[in-house]
Amino acid sequence: MISSLTLNSTNIKVVYLSDSLIPSKRANSVHVMHMCNAFKELNNKVELFGLKGGSSDIEAIRNWYGVGDFDIKLTSLKIPKLRLWWHARKMLMAIKKNKPDLIFGRSLYGCYLLAKNGYKVCFETHDPVSALNDKQLTIFNKLLESPNLVGVVVISDALKRMLLSQSKLIAADKILVAHDGATIQQFSDQEINSYSWPASDEKRIQLGYVGTISRGRGIELILSLSKRLLHLDFHIIGGRKKELAKVGMNESEEFPNVFFHGFVSPKEASIARRKCDILLAPYQQNVTLRSGKNTAKYMSPLKVFEYMESGKAIVASDLPVLREVLLDGHNCVLCCATDEDHWFEKINDLVSDEVKRLELGSNSKSEIDKKYSWHKRAEHIIEFYKSSQG
Repeated sequence: MISSLTLNSTNIKVVYLSDSLIPSKRANSVHVMHMCNAFKELNNKVELFGLKGGSSDIEAIRNWYGVGDFDIKLTSLKIPKLRLWWHARKMLMAIKKNKPDLIFGRSLYGCYLLAKNGYKVCFETHDPVSALNDKQLTIFNKLLESPNLVGVVVISDALKRMLLSQSKLIAADKILVAHDGATIQQFSDQEINSYSWPASDEKRIQLGYVGTISRGRGIELILSLSKRLLHLDFHIIGGRKKELAKVGMNESEEFPNVFFHGFVSPKEASIARRKCDILLAPYQQNVTLRSGKNTAKYMSPLKVFEYMESGKAIVASDLPVLREVLLDGHNCVLCCATDEDHWFEKINDLVSDEVKRLELGSNSKSEIDKKYSWHKRAEHIIEFYKSSQG
């Protein structure tokens, strides 16, 4: 099988097992693609397994996510109840031929099936045990009991504590906390300046929110603030006005200084963040995914790291899990999630203090470079994989 005791961070064969639809608009696909890109840029041979999304043009998929050249194998199966098991079986068949040095991923079924067949695997989960359905829980417990499970990677200290409290099948030293990250991007002035950008006046301070319009993201707070801060421009990048019904708002209501950009590609989102002066992350106490799961207590939002990478000032909700990464007054400004007056005050303070905005942005970008790049995350996972095997 895999003689990974000799693993270094480079020149190894990495297989990433994923159940993400690729391409898709979901954050999990962005996470997967950029992790594979990071493994590849560490001079490794990388092969990603995923589920076929809307396109089969691999080069177009790479360009859309803004990643480099690594192998992508997509499973296209039309029977929902069997899809994940068939996908897992296809991954197993491919890996028998591949003989990789490191098998890693977020596919529960894939990691379980490979472990069952004698392969050493490292599994990444973004959910506590309590969020799993009965079938997932059965498979997860079997995976935890397998001698071929090298370890589990989670995205926050809070999630590690939840996992340890909800399962007796894994020890603390078998869990690695690896917060999400961001890819360090470089854009020319021409690329940024030529990006289509609606604004009332280019001289006005530009505030941005990049993400979906859905419950728990604080869209209602942003739109309420826009009516009190009419001298500023607000940008909702990732959602359209007609989607406001999702958060119980009237789409016909007028917001004269709010611009809805609709969905943009990950590369376009990176440029859009750079067009802003202040970026907003007003997460609420209940952050609900499409699946209905509330992730507010254990999440590690990609948005926060992508904001940090842009080098712009961040105003975010003061939630315990965000404090694992964000430090008020150093790399962001934190506000009470539900206190609109607090947000109003802190935003006004930043608007009138360009030096502070630049300082916050510089500090957050520096931390991406030093601690939270995808490259750093990939290095930590390889080292964890190696050390966990002895």
